[in-house]
Amino acid sequence: DGHNSHTTYQFCNFAEKHKIIILCLPPHTTHRLQPCDVAAFGPLSSAWKKLVNELTMRGESVRKNNFIKHYSYARAKALTAETIKAAFRKTGIHPLDPN
Repeated sequence: DGHNSHTTYQFCNFAEKHKIIILCLPPHTTHRLQPCDVAAFGPLSSAWKKLVNELTMRGESVRKNNFIKHYSYARAKALTAETIKAAFRKTGIHPLDPN
């Protein structure tokens, strides 16, 4: 997001030392450059909330030892190939929409 706290001297030094290339996205471009923010993470959030509610209704809870199992289930439900493709279509990245 371009905030100066994300590009401190220590951060840049670490990146250079570890041969990490830093890419900064222009502000106000999420709708075009971040398809997962636009159309994938919303369904994931909904699937996660639904699953947690269902678990709660059954008297179960999400803990460290079962988090990955439950999160993986919600992720598989939400982040389907069609959801990901739709996200890229919605942003115009693929198929390419120059407008």
